[in-house]
Amino acid sequence: MAIPLQQPLVSVIMPAYNGQEYIGDAIESILAQTYAPVEVLVIDDGSPTSMKEVVSGYGPQVRYIRQENGGTAAARNTGWRAASGEFIALLDQDDLWLPQKLERQIPRFAEDPQIGLVTAWMEVFDNDTGMEKDIFKTPAEMTVHDILGFKLPPVQTMVFRRSALEKIGGFDESMRGTDDWDVNIRIAAEFRIVTVEEVLGRARMHTGQQGKNGDQMYSNCMRVLDKHSRIHTNCSDCRKALRKSRRLVRQYHSLFVKSRAREAWDAGRYPAAFTSAAQALWENPPLITQALGRALRGH
Repeated sequence: MAIPLQQPLVSVIMPAYNGQEYIGDAIESILAQTYAPVEVLVIDDGSPTSMKEVVSGYGPQVRYIRQENGGTAAARNTGWRAASGEFIALLDQDDLWLPQKLERQIPRFAEDPQIGLVTAWMEVFDNDTGMEKDIFKTPAEMTVHDILGFKLPPVQTMVFRRSALEKIGGFDESMRGTDDWDVNIRIAAEFRIVTVEEVLGRARMHTGQQGKNGDQMYSNCMRVLDKHSRIHTNCSDCRKALRKSRRLVRQYHSLFVKSRAREAWDAGRYPAAFTSAAQALWENPPLITQALGRALRGH
């Protein structure tokens, strides 16, 4: 009788900061995988209150590492470097996997040793109602030009070949909030990125979510694009992708600044409101046309 081949170990890296409310659900969704073996490394990124007691109840399959606060990228680097798996998967502390996620993704690596990352589709759901809000779908395969052009795989579904992550040097810890985009560009420049075209991850929307600093995100998105502006010499596809991403990043930031202008106006801080409104219009000129259209319709 043939002896079945042992499945390779998958190490799941979970950065955590004040995640006591939802981290149990996240861990349990990993332990409920139909694929085995799996280990989980929870990296407590300097939470004010240690999460060791919460995590330790899950037994030896779940490891707890605490470090000084260094951001998500630093936590991910600590995790994958301490991990034992041939494959490195990511999951945030408040998100979930469907049970068949790894079973569907890991076999894809056997198709080609040049596959460095396997991703999947992701559902966004409202924590209070449980209702689906959106589904993020990515193509069957993504090139470096796709990633440069702001076609981003959901971080909750990413599984890396460890050797590929080692080759590119892991996550850039200077990219606060954009380290996943940066690492995808660097992986795509040297390896294939393929997608299992099924919903296998679930991202939770909730009021306790840690808010992102819009100005910092804008700055770091532009830093990612500057960093990778010369991947290929004299490449028209690179230039097109970079122009698209810069335009989209400016549009998203203008919406953030626009909301800041409205908050300032409602609070009676009129000079700040005018300054933010002018910035939003400068970053996203179509807002001027929209504003004029609303004004004309009102007369």
